[in-house]
Amino acid sequence: MRRYAGCYRFGELKTYEDGTRSNFIFSDYEDARFAWRYPDLTEHVLYTSRVVEHTVRTEMADEARVLVMFQRAQQQLKEVVEMPDQDASRIIRSLKENGWQISGKLKKTSRCLRMTPWPGASSERSDRHLRRNSE
Repeated sequence: MRRYAGCYRFGELKTYEDGTRSNFIFSDYEDARFAWRYPDLTEHVLYTSRVVEHTVRTEMADEARVLVMFQRAQQQLKEVVEMPDQDASRIIRSLKENGWQISGKLKKTSRCLRMTPWPGASSERSDRHLRRNSE
């Protein structure tokens, strides 16, 4: 930019052929054309390649592990209670979002979670039993 310090100024607002409006006036396009025509993007390419490498090696690997764990949890849940994949996914997501606690809304919408673990047990007693045994 130092090279072209005396070659630009701001003037009256003008609309160009492509619809762009600008008040930037530059007087040495012929000399500066090489910089716009063939910019050195080496640093940008190197940065982008590092970001892509990190994403593939780290982020995607972590995401793949999470998806495998989610699929296993879904399969194990469906071994206990017969339900569509969509319901199992919703239950797992809700549990994860609520710190692995069954919310009142989830209990109301999921019939299998309203059931007590053994005949004659109260819901409150069942919840205490489940919490004690999961710790």
